[in-house]
Amino acid sequence: MSQPETTVPKTTVYVCTVCRAKDDPEARPGKALLEAFDARLSAEDRAIVTAEPVECLGVCSRPCTVAMAARGKWTYVLGDFDTAADVDDLIESARRYTASETGLVPKKDRPEAMRKGVISRTPPAPRG
Repeated sequence: MSQPETTVPKTTVYVCTVCRAKDDPEARPGKALLEAFDARLSAEDRAIVTAEPVECLGVCSRPCTVAMAARGKWTYVLGDFDTAADVDDLIESARRYTASETGLVPKKDRPEAMRKGVISRTPPAPRG
């Protein structure tokens, strides 16, 4: 009899797409980040990570903000991403987050953009 396959909860990266850039009120850096992130995800990444636009994460003073969440894991809110320079770091952050059983990624193991961008982390919702 074979053992059941263990599955890792899929990670959702929520990207705020409404905040405006401080230096250009017409620019929406989160929208550009979401498009770049989605374009760079490999087929292997898409099996474990999905990206979703959201209207607001409530961190308007730090535009280009994302939340990383998965069932049963801590949720990270990360901000101040550069839409051009930080996409690969964000993808690597999502990989490391997904690989973590609890969602907590030790600071020493975080890509640079994740290390400098943590706004908050929230424990998983209680079961039951």
